[in-house]
Parts: sequence; C-alpha cells; structure tokens
Amino acid sequence: MELAGKYAKNNRPSFEPDVMPDKQLMQRYATQSTNPELKHAALNFQSPFKMSELKNSPYSDEIKFTIMQATTGTLG
Repeated sequence: MELAGKYAKNNRPSFEPDVMPDKQLMQRYATQSTNPELKHAALNFQSPFKMSELKNSPYSDEIKFTIMQATTGTLG
C-alpha cells in the first residue's frame, strides 16, 4: 500500500506556471471590455498558467499580446 502511494506521488505531472497574473486586473478586463474574445481570454487566463498555453491558445495575436502585456505588467 505504501509503495502505491509513493509511486503515485513521484509520478504526478508537475505544473509549474510561468505567469502569475493579477486576478483582479484580469477580471476588470473581462467586465470592462466590449470585445467578447478579450473577455473570454481574460477570464481564461486569470489563474497561473504557462506561457505556452497562451501561445497555443485559439485567440488572435492581438488578444494574446494584450493578455501577455496585462499579465507581465507591461501595460502603460
């Protein structure tokens, strides 16, 4: 029994996010934006995520860029 537990612990997939967004900021984007794609993306990326998830997402390049700027703190 102990072996099974140890085995399960060591083989868990590890999720180490690259980006830790400000959840309140992303929620503001979602509520204030008139662009439905940006609203959806802001809600989708309000929790910690890997940058590859954003790059591989179905959103337009403009939306990806906006989310990247918002989550990395580079918005003016």
